[in-house]
Amino acid sequence: MQNVVNAATAAASTAASHAAHLASAAANTLGVGSTGVDPSAPAHAHTHTHMHTHAAVPPDSTVGDVRAVDGEALQVFVDERVRHAVLVKINQLALDDIKHGLKEVAALDLYVEGGDKKGISYYHPLRYLTVQRPYGTDYIGEIEIEDGKAVHIRVHVPAPGAEPIFHSLDTRPSAEGGAVFATGEPLSWFDY
Repeated sequence: MQNVVNAATAAASTAASHAAHLASAAANTLGVGSTGVDPSAPAHAHTHTHMHTHAAVPPDSTVGDVRAVDGEALQVFVDERVRHAVLVKINQLALDDIKHGLKEVAALDLYVEGGDKKGISYYHPLRYLTVQRPYGTDYIGEIEIEDGKAVHIRVHVPAPGAEPIFHSLDTRPSAEGGAVFATGEPLSWFDY
């Protein structure tokens, strides 16, 4: 039995080491350099990857209007942990595109001529809406990352004053643009 425990402990240690390495590699690949965040700390509670679908808002929720980013939204979307998690997710999608031919972020100009990595151009929150839920507030935001190109993200704030937690990045079929939206496209609730 002790051999099983030792093997599990070794596997967990290896996984943590790989996660830290991937987080660092993601930041470097996207051209953001050091994020000031401990790469071994979990970016968010969700470690699985699912295709997101636009779904009906849960019946116990209230959706606010789409509005321009203000001070409240900036505190959520430019939070260092949230920004880092979004950049890591974009990098993960780019690596999956190469590995599996998914084309989730193919519309982004992540490489310069000659194949050198360039990263995203910038991280600029534009618009958002809130969804009031029984256990907190979800912020659905449009983040421009290249001229005219954006990603839609979902961030959860469990209580007023609590730290925001990156939840997910909206994706759709590759033929429709994958995870990359034109700025100004409809912004709406999405879920796994």
